[in-house]
Amino acid sequence: MDRRRVTSLGSLTRVFVLLGAGVFLSPGVTAAQQKYKLPPTSVVPPDAKPNKKFVLVAKSGKIVIDEGVVFQAMTFNGTMPGPLLMVEEGDIVEIEVRNEDTIAHGLSFHATYRNTPPLVGNIPPGQTKKLLFRASYPGVYMYHCAPGGQGILMHSFGGMYGMVVVEPKQDKYRLERILGKKPDLKIYVLQHELYASGKDATEGRPLYVMFNGYNFRYVREPIQARPGDYVRVYYLNVGPNLTATFHLVGIVWDFMYYQGHPRNMMYGGQSSIAGPTDSWVVEFRVPEEGPYLIVSHSFGTQASRGAIGLLSASKKAQRVASVSAQGPQMPLPKAEEIRRVVDTFAPGTPDVDPVTVFRDGEEAVIKMVGNSFWPKVAQVTAGTRVSWVNEDTFDFLTGEMTGQHDVVSISGPETFALPLLKHAEKTSFTFKQPGVYEYLCTVHPYMKGRVRVHK
Repeated sequence: MDRRRVTSLGSLTRVFVLLGAGVFLSPGVTAAQQKYKLPPTSVVPPDAKPNKKFVLVAKSGKIVIDEGVVFQAMTFNGTMPGPLLMVEEGDIVEIEVRNEDTIAHGLSFHATYRNTPPLVGNIPPGQTKKLLFRASYPGVYMYHCAPGGQGILMHSFGGMYGMVVVEPKQDKYRLERILGKKPDLKIYVLQHELYASGKDATEGRPLYVMFNGYNFRYVREPIQARPGDYVRVYYLNVGPNLTATFHLVGIVWDFMYYQGHPRNMMYGGQSSIAGPTDSWVVEFRVPEEGPYLIVSHSFGTQASRGAIGLLSASKKAQRVASVSAQGPQMPLPKAEEIRRVVDTFAPGTPDVDPVTVFRDGEEAVIKMVGNSFWPKVAQVTAGTRVSWVNEDTFDFLTGEMTGQHDVVSISGPETFALPLLKHAEKTSFTFKQPGVYEYLCTVHPYMKGRVRVHK
């Protein structure tokens, strides 16, 4: 018989076998992909019984982000990042959001495949709302404050975010299957940025970029491991602006999984590139003793601003099972020990928010941008007319959701109350009496400025 005919018959037989088994493969599609079952969405009946419950408390306060450095933050549960939330694929999850602040907050929960704003968006002060959903897709996700509109952006600048991990049930990560064991060490790393002003935030110029809520946190306290350890890192870049490249010096990933989904597998790799909200799970073995530098490989804008850590490997290391992505809870330093106060939306210490001096005859203009006045602190002589211009572009909606702003004095020799401004609108006031004037936006009362008037 002709050999070509035999080959053709053999190929045809294989096709019929595959058809009979219901596993006919399209070009470039693997058997595992063909067997993939589409998960349900996250929508569940309102009376569904959750098997995982969490409480997130929205509140503002000062937190420590470096030795002697304090940040005026918006937080979940008093830390930045907020709690690390762990669930399993298929869990029915209840998230209770309590607003204990003086402004509206909300929740955007990226692990949820349903319409969440009607459920947990725009929660007024003193109120509580709940989100009930099925965790349908495994992976590493972000959650953040979402009162709606411009408030979503601003509260992210303020520090209201955290990590949620949906561990897979159907598929295991590859290195776990190969080694036949769970990781010796799990490290949850959330990278995030802090800004000295709303202007810097909207222009993407961070003052600090850090891992898990503290500058050089794991340089001060290196993460411990032992040679031969199987390590799994859950990495999330919440941004809110910069693209990062996560890397461990001296390590080549054995496997990496985009967005943390075990089916999104890649072999090897030196780094994991992540835009805001992007995430990875990476797996590797610790090859030998010694320090392994953990960095964002964007050196100038990120590593040098705080995004550096250490994995320290030794045979007798006192390692822990996991390292959480939640920010540290540290007591505030005494007043004399505070080196710097950073507040994105109001004046901090003078080294962060220096006085801008307007000379006689010079037009004194203060911009409203990113729910912040710029400059935050201005100096003029008596008789100077100061103008405010609204550069925020989202001037829809009301309250915390809008980018409309007004200017109202809260202290000083004279009082003033200037009208609500939409984008590109302008208002002015002439300061006649010397003294220090404090003012705010009544729509966003954390948005504050200062004018010093000299004779």
